[in-house]
Amino acid sequence: MRRRIQKSHSQKQSRKGVVFLEFVVAFPILFFTTLAIFEFTMAMIVVDTATTAVVQGAREGAYGFPSTLNFDDNAALNTDPTADDDIADAIALVMDEYLAVHNLEIRQDGVNDDLTKPNAYVRIVRETTTAERGDQNLAAACTQAGNAPAAGEIVITLCFPLVDAANPTGVGNPVPDWLSTVGFSLATYRFEATSRALIE
Repeated sequence: MRRRIQKSHSQKQSRKGVVFLEFVVAFPILFFTTLAIFEFTMAMIVVDTATTAVVQGAREGAYGFPSTLNFDDNAALNTDPTADDDIADAIALVMDEYLAVHNLEIRQDGVNDDLTKPNAYVRIVRETTTAERGDQNLAAACTQAGNAPAAGEIVITLCFPLVDAANPTGVGNPVPDWLSTVGFSLATYRFEATSRALIE
């Protein structure tokens, strides 16, 4: 006949205390690991979409536009694409459609600009001519990868910060900066990509 060992009341309480302590230790680790997975997944989705946008921009720029359509007829310091009356505008607006999924827009700062959306910047170089669209404040930090375009080539460079400085933790970011609470921030990182294509 087997004997049943009865646990005393103090032993049961002790076991409950150990379980609670394990939970207290493990919960923050699990919580921040889950948060990191969500944040980096969102970052990778944004990077993938933006890469597609820059490739599609290069394809748009490679099309044989009518000879009557100027490459860039914006006045000096005008980087707004919404007029849609030249090749650079058409390229920027195609890219803008992809970026809109992540609440980004290619707009000149303060001109036709939705202040709830962070801006992106595009540099379009067609052979020896350069056009800029979007937020000129990002231009200095945006560098074209690779060589200058050869004859018959167009090169598109897209830049934007991964985190909207005006709203770092809320909806409306390309990527929310949730991990900044534990000392890891994406606020200083930016997306930057260059694509090139042969003009048809």
